[in-house]
Amino acid sequence: MASLEELLADTQTEMIAVCLEYADGAASDIFVYASVEDRTLFFDPFFVVRGRVMTRGELLEVDASIPRQRAMVKYGTAQLRRLYDAGQESGLVVPTQLKLHYSVQSGSLDAEFEYEPQYSHDESLDSSVLSGSWQNEVQASLDREQQ
Repeated sequence: MASLEELLADTQTEMIAVCLEYADGAASDIFVYASVEDRTLFFDPFFVVRGRVMTRGELLEVDASIPRQRAMVKYGTAQLRRLYDAGQESGLVVPTQLKLHYSVQSGSLDAEFEYEPQYSHDESLDSSVLSGSWQNEVQASLDREQQ
């Protein structure tokens, strides 16, 4: 059986791979916000195209049909499930939040993990709010770079 660290690395690879396939060469950067908190699994990728953040439904020049979006989200969520289940079986703590940034051009992956609850302690927050907030931060950073 793989260690939790190996499984975490594999999970990241699989999440980025499904997003790369979905983007079909249209995105310069791929971002994945994922969370495992309060027994809820959440997988929300977004993309950068020509300096603009695009959600999976807004991605230009690709088949962004609902069935295709669902397939990508289902696969990404299944990877989270694998990670969560391994943590439950081994008694080890898995991240509650994963933020992945993959640069298509350089092939580099940056990852940030949180292990403390991110939203379950605050009724005004949920995983979609945190993902949207990160999308806004990324867009603001892109805007600053373009000035």
